Amino acid sequence: MGDDEIKRYPDAVLRRVAKPVRKINRQMRDLLEDMARVMRRARGVGLAAPQIGISRRVIVVDVGDGLIELVNPELVHGEGSETAVEGCLSVPGKVGEVTRYQKVVVSGLNRSGHRVWVEAEGLLARALQHEIDHLDGTLFLDRAQNVREVTPAPRVVLCATGEFAIPLLERLAEEGFEVAALVTRPDRPSGRGLRPAGPPIKERAVELGIPVWQPASLRTGDIAEQLAAAGPDFLVVADFGRILPPDMLATPRVAAVNLHPSLLPRWRGPAPVERAIMAGDAVTGVTTLHMTDEVDAGDIILQREVPISPDDTGGTLREKLSRAGADLMVETLELLLRGEGDRQPQDAARATYAAELSSEDEFIDWNREAAAIVRQVRALQPRPGARTYWGQRQLKVGEARVHAAGGPPGQVLALDSDGFVVGAGDGGVLVLRVQPEGRAYMGAAEFLRGYRLEVGDRLGKEA
Repeated sequence: MGDDEIKRYPDAVLRRVAKPVRKINRQMRDLLEDMARVMRRARGVGLAAPQIGISRRVIVVDVGDGLIELVNPELVHGEGSETAVEGCLSVPGKVGEVTRYQKVVVSGLNRSGHRVWVEAEGLLARALQHEIDHLDGTLFLDRAQNVREVTPAPRVVLCATGEFAIPLLERLAEEGFEVAALVTRPDRPSGRGLRPAGPPIKERAVELGIPVWQPASLRTGDIAEQLAAAGPDFLVVADFGRILPPDMLATPRVAAVNLHPSLLPRWRGPAPVERAIMAGDAVTGVTTLHMTDEVDAGDIILQREVPISPDDTGGTLREKLSRAGADLMVETLELLLRGEGDRQPQDAARATYAAELSSEDEFIDWNREAAAIVRQVRALQPRPGARTYWGQRQLKVGEARVHAAGGPPGQVLALDSDGFVVGAGDGGVLVLRVQPEGRAYMGAAEFLRGYRLEVGDRLGKEA
């Protein structure tokens, strides 16, 4: 179930008097769980069973103090009166002023079939009365004065898989966008037990009450139909790793927009963060662009520069870009909603490609310049890590800096209190942090105390 299954006025089920529940069984408890999930995904504070097409006297309410589930609820007592603005998940786009009891006592059965009484005031009292009205076929419109139209929140479907997109997901929710669904990859076996595990962004979406779709394929199955039914204003893509077919790109009412972590057209492709550091770029940034059939080649909407610090790693730079990108995407969507934002075609002649990282990219070639080796180490932290060989043993290098000493490339030139110096093509590299096979990262000085690395030893694939 999802919030797309909420029945909307003038659906006939909303005008029927709901039937009492005769028996609370597993099916009824499942209904309560489904209703709570639908309510939270729709960011409501209450839901009645008729609102999802089930004409039974069942409600759920949560105004922030915990979930209340009531079967066959009855208003036992009410006192005082209070007028406030109400809306309804079944009547989107309208609000009105409704006068209700300020304090109430409501009785009903809980999920175990035991009778309970709920004493409520303020918002909780209002929500309980609103949902009980639904059970009698009454809508807030029937009681409201000064009914007026309100602009519904812009509706977004986000396609994302990696951690890079988590700040974007959070910002969209914070800024009042209705995230109708997260489209992400299916769960995969993970860990020693090979238990199915979803991508990190899936966990965050569930915490935020956002529906998660995990299609095995984007070209077959129900995903295109699901997307069309969601009716998004925007399809937003970030760190997704899959190519969207044309029918998906054509679905949103306003635009399909991609967030890319580089200043396009520089570093199109899947590894722009690492490639920017490896190349020695002083500045990178984030780009929002209209999506086309060609990857990362659409018209640019907005860009924002992000400086690359001398000590930035792939991980720290990706975090900076993810937060800058989240802000830029919100700005972009608001711009497009206003009908603004010039389309800036990319200059294909200036495009560079950020090829996917391969195992060869991970191995250190000690014949290269020392500065290039240090940039490689930085770019590949924290994952997958730059590596070399010491004899038959593989050794990851987690931190390094250029050293003035020079000598044969790959040869250990010196040991000191900070680590050890290795010869490079134009000088030396001071290795400060390493990870031996089967161990965690450690300071190079600690490594030297436990391992017999000596001056004159050689590092590298041919060592």
